[in-house]
Amino acid sequence: MKTKICNSLLVLTLVFGAAAMAAGTDDKWIHIKVDDGDEQVMVNLPLSLVRAALAIIPEEVHQQVHHEMEVGFDELHMEWDELLQFWEAVKEAPEAKFVTVQTRDEKIEVMKKGEYVLVQTSEVGERGTEIDVKFPLAVIDALLSGEEGQLNFEAAIEALANEGYGHLVSVKDGDDTVKIWIDDKNESENE
Repeated sequence: MKTKICNSLLVLTLVFGAAAMAAGTDDKWIHIKVDDGDEQVMVNLPLSLVRAALAIIPEEVHQQVHHEMEVGFDELHMEWDELLQFWEAVKEAPEAKFVTVQTRDEKIEVMKKGEYVLVQTSEVGERGTEIDVKFPLAVIDALLSGEEGQLNFEAAIEALANEGYGHLVSVKDGDDTVKIWIDDKNESENE
C-alpha cells in the first residue's frame, strides 16, 4: 500500500504541479499530506519549484509514463475516434451518475457534476477504503487533444493550472490517508 501511494503521489505531484507551472501561476502551491497513523508527511511545494524539477526529469521516465499510458489505452479496446466521440457525449451530457457498481463489499460511482467528472469508491470491510477524485472536464478535454492515439500531457497540465484552487484527490485506507490539493498558501492546513 505505501509503495503504491508513494508512486501515485509522485506522478500526481508531477502532473498537477506541472499543470500550474505551464500557465505561469507561480502563486499556487501543491500540497500532499500522507498519514499512516504513525507518521505524517506533508509536502508543500511552490509550483515554480515543481516546474524546475520537471525540467530535469530524464527522458527515460517520460518514455515509461507514455508506455504505461499506451498499455492502459490498449486495454480499453476502443479506437481513438470512438474514444473522442464518447468523450464529446460525456461533455454534452447533463449532470448525472453515469456508473454505479455496488457489491457486498464495495461501491464505485462515476458521475458528472458541474465542470467535473467525479470518481468515488468506498469499500466495506476491515480497512474501509475510500477514494475521492475530481477530474476537471477541461483537463480531460485537453489531455485528449493530442494527435491520434497520443495523450497531450502538456495541454492537460496547462488546463489544470487554469482550474484554480481546491481538492484533487483523497484516499483513506484504514489508518492511512493521502490528500492532494492546490491553494495559495505556503503551508498545508487540515484540508
